Amino acid sequence: MKLFLLLIIALFSGQILFAQSAEGGLAEEFTKLEDYLRSQKLTPEEKKKIFETNVINSLKVTLGRKVRESKKELKALKFQDIQTERPVGTNNLYVKYKNYYISYSYTADPESYLISPFEEKVLEKPNGADLNAAHSEEKTTTPPK
Repeated sequence: MKLFLLLIIALFSGQILFAQSAEGGLAEEFTKLEDYLRSQKLTPEEKKKIFETNVINSLKVTLGRKVRESKKELKALKFQDIQTERPVGTNNLYVKYKNYYISYSYTADPESYLISPFEEKVLEKPNGADLNAAHSEEKTTTPPK
């Protein structure tokens, strides 16, 4: 019985090793291509194009889910109408489009990779909202007794 189990394990291991060696060519090519793409230096124009594509795609997905008439809203979507701010050294991005304020978090640099955000937070500014009033606190004093 032990010999039988040992024979089955040996055959199974041999099949796995054979399958891995047969895949070695494609797996090796994949690894080489991945290394090449990671070490490739992007020009500032390429980085700008990748960044703009990521912002536009992210906004299309976000507003497509959040806005009732999204086709009408997204039809006029242009990068020139969008304000962006990216804190230095992070993969976070703050976007303002019309009255929408959106915070995106990416797993990698959105200027170097075509990527979708893994987290988003959408705020819609009501018409006539005074953002400065939200930060001012009125101190109330109690009259002396």
